[in-house]
Amino acid sequence: MAVYNISINQGESYNLDASLVNSSGTSVNLSGYYLRGQARYSYGSTGVLLNLSPTITSAISGAINISLTPTQTAGLPTTIAVYDIESYVSGESTVNRVLNGSFSISPEVTR
Repeated sequence: MAVYNISINQGESYNLDASLVNSSGTSVNLSGYYLRGQARYSYGSTGVLLNLSPTITSAISGAINISLTPTQTAGLPTTIAVYDIESYVSGESTVNRVLNGSFSISPEVTR
């Protein structure tokens, strides 16, 4: 699992491309896996702030992407939240947290 803190500005596009590696520095092979991810106000929150809808861009090299539109980010409240991304196998027999951290949203001034 890797830690990466996300900073977003309201009303802007956001794009994160990440390459996942294990503790020995080898790419994590995501073949046969799916991804899911959410941002929440805190770890114990029951409500979801945002579904991140991460995608696998190269399964063999462990490359993933999170893309948010200006419309999505404009609707977010100014806050410091948390997020994580999990890889899982259909049926959820195997679930791994592959990325997590803080999720900071700065206010938009120009509209």
